[in-house]
Amino acid sequence: MRYFELEELADLESGQWSGEYRAKRRWYVPSQLCPRCGARGGMQAYPSVDLSKLPENDSLASVWPQAPEEVARRMALVRPFVPPELPLEPGYSLGPLVGTARGHFGPVTALPSWQVLVREDARDLLLGEGLQGIIPVRAELRTRRTKEQALYELEARPLAKLHPDCIDRVPTCPDCGDNSFSLPPKRWLLRESVPAGLDLFGVEETTRIVVSERFVDTVNRLGPSDVFYREITVG
Repeated sequence: MRYFELEELADLESGQWSGEYRAKRRWYVPSQLCPRCGARGGMQAYPSVDLSKLPENDSLASVWPQAPEEVARRMALVRPFVPPELPLEPGYSLGPLVGTARGHFGPVTALPSWQVLVREDARDLLLGEGLQGIIPVRAELRTRRTKEQALYELEARPLAKLHPDCIDRVPTCPDCGDNSFSLPPKRWLLRESVPAGLDLFGVEETTRIVVSERFVDTVNRLGPSDVFYREITVG
């Protein structure tokens, strides 16, 4: 199976579709203050997490950095709503995208590349063809176009890893424990970490979203999308 990272077009003016949106998440785990690193937080999103029944969800409306103790308190509120096998870190965002949209959208939109939205017909096709790992969450985007198809964000759970040989980590911070890395320009997936049979997934500690060749072939049946599929190898 071949795999591809989903990316926005390098030249946005070369796209065929006029669709654009402005939106934010409904809830956030705040980023964390560190005396050495400053504000630290990840960019992973779990659109399917619903905190509407959490009485304290008002305290999760902002990603504004907080002291470690307060971050831990709020994270403890969120943890029961997140599948136990998934990581939860400072700065993570939760719930659907909420905002406005205008213009016409292609089958797949990746703008920015860490948010992948599909039209309703693309969602139906992916699910109807039996692709795996497809978790669509309707984006709450207001639009003046009453006949425009609804858009669904695809949740990309961070299940795969980059191969350690392509990662150059920073020294571990003695205060907050951060030992992150910059995304290497030449990168490949760790073979044993690739989730078998899934057609869409995220990559741990990055904002990369990976899709299978089957995903690409399926959505291309609906016509062109303003996205770039960058092949990523497995080793």
